[in-house]
Amino acid sequence: MQKRIFFTYTILLLVGIIISGVLTLGFIKGSYLKAMERMLISSGNLVNQFIEDKIEEDPFYNINFSELAHKYAKQANARVTFINNNGLVIGDSEIPPEQLPNIESHLYRPEVQAALKGSIGRSNRYSATTQVNYLYIAVPIRVKGRIFGVTRLAFPLTEINKLNLKLLQSTLIAALCGLVVATILGYRYVNNVTKPIKEITKSAQKIANGDFKNRVYVKSSDEIGILADTFNLMAAKLNETISELWDKNTKLQSTLASMNEALFAVDNNYKIILINPVAKSLFKICDEDVIGKHILEVIRSNKLHEILKEMLNSQRVGQKEITMDYPETRILKIYTNFIRLDRDPNRIIGIMALIQDVTEMRKLENMRSEFVANVSHELKTPLTSIAGFIETLKSGAIDNEKVRKRFLDIIEIETERLGRLIDDLLSLSAIENNKFSLTREEINVNEVITEINDMVEGLVTQKHIHYHVEVEASLPPIVGNRDWFKQMMLNLIDNAIKYTPEGGTVKVLAYKKYDNLFLVVKDTGIGIPKQDIPRLFERFYRVDKARSRKIGGTGLGLAIVKHIVLSLNGEIRVSSELNKGSEFTVRIPLLGQRS
Repeated sequence: MQKRIFFTYTILLLVGIIISGVLTLGFIKGSYLKAMERMLISSGNLVNQFIEDKIEEDPFYNINFSELAHKYAKQANARVTFINNNGLVIGDSEIPPEQLPNIESHLYRPEVQAALKGSIGRSNRYSATTQVNYLYIAVPIRVKGRIFGVTRLAFPLTEINKLNLKLLQSTLIAALCGLVVATILGYRYVNNVTKPIKEITKSAQKIANGDFKNRVYVKSSDEIGILADTFNLMAAKLNETISELWDKNTKLQSTLASMNEALFAVDNNYKIILINPVAKSLFKICDEDVIGKHILEVIRSNKLHEILKEMLNSQRVGQKEITMDYPETRILKIYTNFIRLDRDPNRIIGIMALIQDVTEMRKLENMRSEFVANVSHELKTPLTSIAGFIETLKSGAIDNEKVRKRFLDIIEIETERLGRLIDDLLSLSAIENNKFSLTREEINVNEVITEINDMVEGLVTQKHIHYHVEVEASLPPIVGNRDWFKQMMLNLIDNAIKYTPEGGTVKVLAYKKYDNLFLVVKDTGIGIPKQDIPRLFERFYRVDKARSRKIGGTGLGLAIVKHIVLSLNGEIRVSSELNKGSEFTVRIPLLGQRS
């Protein structure tokens, strides 16, 4: 800006000097010509006065005009020419007398014509005789009202041109000096004018880069000073507004980040205007900048898009529950509401959606329903059997000792079955509700496995099972509920023995590796189909329900095992092949056991 102003200022100054110089030269030249005309006219009148006096003494044609021309030319410092009334040159200060007859007639020269008519003739013209530009002044020679001829004085314009050249040189020198001085002063003036503007520009750039506390300091009472004051006021207001917006945005982002539910908002063109981290995590959104993008570009769910579209078109909001298959199968509950302008509540600018992931909730509800149904079924079957035999006994069968004994044995078996079921339910409930039980003690793994070996010895012998135990000596103790740990191992070993046919093999391994305790129970039993392994630890889930009931299983043993493993911060894995056997591996970390 400074360069542009300075350049414009210099050009205007130069144009002004040129115009002033041209006008001045023209004025000086015109004034000089007029002064020369007046001088030549005055000289011509003086010459004519002398000639008129001589004409009264001698006849006109007896006067030696060549001599007079030379004489008066020196006095007037101009060329003097005498012309008779016929246009013939009878004397000239620059032409010898003998050459005068050779000069052409001057009768039709404009200045001569004007003089012969009684007025003073003027003309600027090139002289073919002397080959010089002249200013001609012709004055009539008049005696007693009769014009005898013309006295013409000529001043060479070369002198005027020389004078004009000197004036031009002087003017150019003066203009150059003036231009230099004016340029220096103008540069300082332009610099003083543009300096505050530069300061304002720098401050504006700093504010644009986020330094809202920057201010301009200009000592001036003119428009620049007013501009600086207005700029500072604007910067203060902007700083206050930005700080307020920043504070609100920080609070909004903190609120959105602390929410447990997914939240996003779209405008009427289904472009995202707000989204929280939970929503990004829910929909596996990796792109950090999604604001302004279409919802299908970000979430890629036609179901969700159709719901939002339907709500905007119908002007009705509420809640919906949908199942999404991408990026993974989830059940989502969506609560929606319109986004309205504060100043115009009737105008809807978008829609906001609050999303709850109810996948686990629905799974738990289904599991609870199945659990209630299974418990009811498991309780109803023995109760129905007991009620039936009691009714039969009451109807008269009690009098038959053999029938009575058989029925009472069956009732006893079913009662024991009910007892086991209730015990398992109570154990499972206790484990679930006391995952971090207050009863935490050091558990001697070798000792517990030895106790279990004694407990299953009779069953192993009865089924002729090859039972092998390989336990590292002096295994490190683990911290937890000893009774739960014992029940976990007993359930795994008992299941392996129950589902292994006579003559089969059951192995129990216990060893330490990489700061972990590994417990492995392997058998050569009936095995588990691959499709059933993921549901193996669900309550009342049985691979072969008829066989499980026949051997007295309640369907809760492995569910109890899973929860005990979790209470020890461990994990359990199953590998199995149908009709070849199964292997259950429990890993319990030793680090952090004493915390």
